[in-house]
Amino acid sequence: MTLFGQNSYFYPVLVLSLSSIGTETAEFQIQGQSEELPELLELGCAGPLTAKVRSVPTVTSLLVEMAVRGSISLDCARCLDKLTGAFEVRLRILVERKEEQGLEWMEDGDQAIEEYVVRIGPDVMEIPLEHAVAEQIILNYNLHPLPSLDEKNKCLQCGRESVPVITPIPKDRVDPRWEKLQALKRPDSGGEKKK
Repeated sequence: MTLFGQNSYFYPVLVLSLSSIGTETAEFQIQGQSEELPELLELGCAGPLTAKVRSVPTVTSLLVEMAVRGSISLDCARCLDKLTGAFEVRLRILVERKEEQGLEWMEDGDQAIEEYVVRIGPDVMEIPLEHAVAEQIILNYNLHPLPSLDEKNKCLQCGRESVPVITPIPKDRVDPRWEKLQALKRPDSGGEKKK
């Protein structure tokens, strides 16, 4: 762990270090690199990640609120070009202690809990944040955006003309070729029986 100024920590991967959290409410920053996190790299994240963290210890647990920022490249659904921009996702993590060893992310069981719940044993000193950040990017960002068009029907991102919308032919419309064949139909084959 390297200290970058007061209350700022850098890790190659984005983790919440429990050694940086005291017994009082605190605010600090953690930094990491997208290239070291396969889940985020796969989503198109690149470069440094910065998380502003606020930790609030309680008697039985620890509430951590954070805003994670970084850069992301998305695929344009119109022209397949890369769109580069910034992202920011917000996380709330409730950290609970357990007697057993290890780290366990709890499912909310459709209880509409607004935060992630993680149970940690006495051997755990760091909580990895990669999966939670990746999940929030998927939930909050369209990974295949469709940029708007200008008045000339061109994409605002790449300048290419949009593919024209083809209107489907109504199914109740009769093909004109069949109408000509109807005229060739014999009068006695009109469906009436001969007497």
